[in-house]
Amino acid sequence: MKKIVLLLCLLTASVLFAQERNCSSMENLEYRMQQDPGLKQRMADIEAFTKQKMSQNQNNKINGSIITIPVVVHVIYNNASENISDAQIQSQIDVLNEDFRRTNSDANNTWSQAADTEIEFCLSTVDPNGNATTGITRKSSNKSSWGTNDAMKKSSQGGVDPWNSAEYLNMWVCNIGGGILGYAQFPGGSAATDGVVVGPQYFGRVGTATAPFNLGRTTTHEIGHYLNLRHIWGDGGCGVDDFVSDTPESDGANYGCATGHSSCGTTDMVQNYMDYSDDSCMNLYTQGQKTRMHSVLDAGGSRRSLALSDKCGATPNPTCTDGIQNGDETGVDCGGSSCAPCNTPPTCTDGIQNGDETGVDCGGSSCAPCQTACNDNEVTLSITFDNYPEETSWTLTNDSGTTIASASYTTANADGSTVTETFCLTDDCYTFTISDAYGDGICCSYGNGSYSLTGPNGSITSGGSFGSSEATNFCFGGTPTPTCTDGIQNGDETGIDCGGSSCAPCSTGGTTTLHEGFFESGWDGWSDGGSDCYRYSGSRSYENNSSIRLRDNSGTGSAMTSASFNLTSYDQVEVTFYFYSYSMESGEDFWLRYYNGSNWSTVGTWARGTSFENNNFYSATVTLNSSAYNFASNSQFRFQCDASGNNDHIYIDQVTIKGINGARSVRNNDITLIRSLSDAKDLGDQLFYPNPVKGNNLYINKNYELNPTYRILNLLGQTIEKGTMTNGTVNVGKLNAGLYLIEFTDAEETVTRKFVKQ
Repeated sequence: MKKIVLLLCLLTASVLFAQERNCSSMENLEYRMQQDPGLKQRMADIEAFTKQKMSQNQNNKINGSIITIPVVVHVIYNNASENISDAQIQSQIDVLNEDFRRTNSDANNTWSQAADTEIEFCLSTVDPNGNATTGITRKSSNKSSWGTNDAMKKSSQGGVDPWNSAEYLNMWVCNIGGGILGYAQFPGGSAATDGVVVGPQYFGRVGTATAPFNLGRTTTHEIGHYLNLRHIWGDGGCGVDDFVSDTPESDGANYGCATGHSSCGTTDMVQNYMDYSDDSCMNLYTQGQKTRMHSVLDAGGSRRSLALSDKCGATPNPTCTDGIQNGDETGVDCGGSSCAPCNTPPTCTDGIQNGDETGVDCGGSSCAPCQTACNDNEVTLSITFDNYPEETSWTLTNDSGTTIASASYTTANADGSTVTETFCLTDDCYTFTISDAYGDGICCSYGNGSYSLTGPNGSITSGGSFGSSEATNFCFGGTPTPTCTDGIQNGDETGIDCGGSSCAPCSTGGTTTLHEGFFESGWDGWSDGGSDCYRYSGSRSYENNSSIRLRDNSGTGSAMTSASFNLTSYDQVEVTFYFYSYSMESGEDFWLRYYNGSNWSTVGTWARGTSFENNNFYSATVTLNSSAYNFASNSQFRFQCDASGNNDHIYIDQVTIKGINGARSVRNNDITLIRSLSDAKDLGDQLFYPNPVKGNNLYINKNYELNPTYRILNLLGQTIEKGTMTNGTVNVGKLNAGLYLIEFTDAEETVTRKFVKQ
């Protein structure tokens, strides 16, 4: 009997009868949804992005650089047959490269849309600590089976923690039990469980691989899910698709090798890797499936960092046993900061703790006593973790770019726990960078994490809401040699970086236009903050057709950030822009922020009900004085929105940034009403009726003009019906009584509402 799966496929085999693939993962999916309430929304956001990317690429066959994905295989075994050989593992990598590049020997021309996906796989050569690796880990266990609750992915439950899932595709090979072949995690799930699980007898094509699943296609299938592909039949009957246009519809899975089988009026693509055919029958992905997989690997995709990972080609850290004189070794595998001395007598200046020294070049019978405290600059780092400590890492580098210290963390650092690090730093300039692998900082969507860096003179920086990363520069020591680009009036300069014997003369007055952004042909130098930031074309643009839309406050996800400007030669900077607000609630606001090369500060705030009202165009101007804001050579500006939901929007247009020399009055929060615009027909503001529905029809406001597509889903997230809304009516007469979700999608966004069918 077929079972329907929304996201995650478990392939099962019968022990007593002929083996065939089958799905039984709904219980596991329900468990995962209960453990992670935000999973559904994250996957919806990824799907919206994927639809946009596929729409952009629908007429363009992707043909570019090959994407290579580093793999680490964690073998967990209870007996010798489960401890599969390196050769069997390599055979699986070979299968993946053949299948994804369409060099497999059983490829044929049955389906003209068969494609080379331009995706390859390699066993990683460098581990997360920078050391050399074979890309294979092995662990003995007393467990005879692992089930489907991801226990094999957790060292706390006897399994193996994943390597950084932003840089490695983690595969666990272990006996899952219950005849299950394998399962995968779709994009959007927790980094702590991300990857693919396959039974040892279905992994690779040599050794213990067992027919009819002995050609490595189970892993090919599961990586399809990992890269956001659905089953070929869309996990439903006719009319329910797999989000790929060039795969024919089917009413269910095919087993064995049912070539020529027809359903839904077309021949089924039983040879596709995402069907349930035997390994020997599968031989292709389509061009549409390739485009869908690339959507998560290309720029902006949820697995982009994996596509950029160099863990198959990076040079490993030097060790004292690699037979090479590398690092700071003074001989082959000897000397330097890490290895044993190269048979030379110890001295108090050789930079090594040797002889009877109690520290490096100190203590013992010959050297001066070791210092017991920091006599330079003591700096303390404190980090309190959010719900996903395994996503957090940091580095501390000096002015020459050398890493002084760094760390990353695992699930062992429980939510809310705190770690503290102390450094003794010499006089120099440093950069502290904190990163989050998922791109949502450590506060506040998934726990209230934070960090602080404190030096001899107090706080250096602190925060928690920073997106993918946040960097802070700081220095200790004397005044540096003056230059004409340091953003300081020093030496014999008569102004900031101007005048004197070395720099260009200072301007005596006037205004310089540094930037104009109209967004008609692109972003005009501004960067997109994420899925909640959108280049919009339509009536909400002030000067022509296009503007930048911001919506809810998801850190830097709903923000537009400018390029860098050198403001050091100006007395003032003036920012003028036009904006339009839609559906903002009373008190909800947006703001303009300024970056002085080290820190961000808010320089203007505008709130609904106080500064502006909805459905109006306004102009606003903010003036910054150099004396108050420390103009820098790499200054930036950022617009950011604070709203409660995805339907609350601010549209930014015609941004002008000017540098000013000479006295001028300061204009802060200077705002002018330009004109009004009705938005009665926008998606998201419409209400359908009646609710509950007692008859056959659900009616949408008759003025609705956008004709969106719609989906009706049950509360498990399964698609029951889909189509394009026409004449403001959706027929729900075939639905059983109960509670449903209806999802509307137009060119800009997706809106979901609940309704009851009686």
